[in-house]
Amino acid sequence: KFINKTPPKGKSILCIDSQNIRKILTKIKNKNIITYGENKKADYKIKRIIYKFDSTSFDLIFKDKDKKIRYIKNINVKLLGKHNVLNAAAAFIVCINLGADLNIAKKSLKKFSGVQRRMTKVFSKNKNDFYDDYAHHPTEIQSILEGVHNVNPKRKIISVFEPHRYSRVVTLNKEFSKCFLKSNLVIICPLYAAGESKNLKFDLIKFSNQIAKNSNTQVIIVKNEIELSKFLKKNLTNDEIIIGMGAGLISKWMVGLKYKL
Repeated sequence: KFINKTPPKGKSILCIDSQNIRKILTKIKNKNIITYGENKKADYKIKRIIYKFDSTSFDLIFKDKDKKIRYIKNINVKLLGKHNVLNAAAAFIVCINLGADLNIAKKSLKKFSGVQRRMTKVFSKNKNDFYDDYAHHPTEIQSILEGVHNVNPKRKIISVFEPHRYSRVVTLNKEFSKCFLKSNLVIICPLYAAGESKNLKFDLIKFSNQIAKNSNTQVIIVKNEIELSKFLKKNLTNDEIIIGMGAGLISKWMVGLKYKL
């Protein structure tokens, strides 16, 4: 409905790497659509993604107004994760179609430091790095973990996950169970209800067991902030990456670890 409201002179810029987007393309009545992604059928193709510890770069191939193939190399953004590549590409495509200076667009993206709570580094101790991230949806979690793993394949990744909203975890139970494949250990915190009434369909132990099974990883449950700090203090070694994930109290907990470990 939203895309069909795009006026004739406007454009809808859609990522066809998304299975859901591909499904609705046939249902869209207007044809003023631009597609992008790694998919070979995309109008703007993302190529040669290179993940580094502090940045990600990619190339973009497309046909200009004269039907000539353009190849823009080394578009750089100071963010991790495939989702940030897709977001950066979408922003860059908007610039192209508005006739912006592409050199300025590249420089602007390279300077962009991201927003708070997107792999925000909280502190380091004993060669362990602690991060805080707003990820509370399976797609976000999977993308963050894959991005971190791509640039740190030998380092142990510990996810400190605070489930957010009963409705979300019940509806996306299967997706949550599969999104921690790149995490060596998942620490499950109490669910943050965000004002929702308790849903008796949600069982934290069952939820945790499904993650352990379908993500092939170790999972433990902590009851509160004190248990979290005690567990990490006892079990952390060094050169590990600890990522707090969630939209509730977890950010405060990650900051508090700095004074408890």
